[in-house]
Amino acid sequence: MNHGNTILCDSAILGLMFQQKSITEILGSRKFTVSAEIFPPRNGRPPAIIMEKLDALSKLGIDFISVTKGAMGSMRGGTVPIGYMIPDRFGMNALVHFRCRDMNRREVENLLVDHMYFGTRNILAVLGDPLPGEPSIEMDEATHNRYASDLVAQISNMNKGNYLPVETGGEPRTGMKTDFCIGVACYPEAEDMEKETFVMGEKVKAGANFAITQMIFDADDYAEYRDLLKSAGICIPIIPGVRPVACMEHVLAAEDKFGASIPASLKNSLECAGAEKADEVCQDFTMSLIHELRKVGAPGIHMFTLNDVGMIKTIMDSI
Repeated sequence: MNHGNTILCDSAILGLMFQQKSITEILGSRKFTVSAEIFPPRNGRPPAIIMEKLDALSKLGIDFISVTKGAMGSMRGGTVPIGYMIPDRFGMNALVHFRCRDMNRREVENLLVDHMYFGTRNILAVLGDPLPGEPSIEMDEATHNRYASDLVAQISNMNKGNYLPVETGGEPRTGMKTDFCIGVACYPEAEDMEKETFVMGEKVKAGANFAITQMIFDADDYAEYRDLLKSAGICIPIIPGVRPVACMEHVLAAEDKFGASIPASLKNSLECAGAEKADEVCQDFTMSLIHELRKVGAPGIHMFTLNDVGMIKTIMDSI
């Protein structure tokens, strides 16, 4: 009994010591933010794997950590408790990915309330891709959020104190106002940029507060995309997603699996350098990209390092 009370007291003390901030508050207080994405271990693997990584990350001075469910939502539970532990145990700001494709609106509301109880401040609202082997089906708009903008609207409604009816077809309810800061994903290399601009406009109208791009390897592409959105009246902060690579295998994976456009100069440099010099070439490229993103006015960078804490540390030491 005493041991349990000690744990609760320690947790309460840390909660008083660290006050989690919204992403917009962080962006407003810093000229250039540095954040990183992590994902839980595969189901069945010990939680200590991610706890050790979070402990190491907590010593690096990162502005916030996002926690996702892994590529395409693939069998990685733990997002909710990890989102709670990032600030509570490790004293860092957290951004929790929220995928809604496989939930109806009632399930979405219940999970959002779970996040509220855990003190989650920041939600990245995404529809999510179909799981591997799962057919792409048309969702019933009467019961499901068909688009990410619908999820953003549902979260925004809860921020206003508006909740779903208790019974289907009943009257909407009012209650306490939640305080979620809402982020969305965006795509500077979308094939149909007119559609992308429209979709981003819908997300912002629904209540999105900021956006994080897919992995990008060219600062000019980022600036062109951001300026295009601004010209359409979309002025929320756009944080570029950066994939720090270490070898040609990483480069090809970014290109093949995620559809990123890789500069020919990086590929050529890696081919000429050989395996023994690949890490040095990639690090120089990444630091140059970060410098250029800063130069064109990006509010920060969000690193996709596939849980490679050593890579994050190297970048943090070099910025």
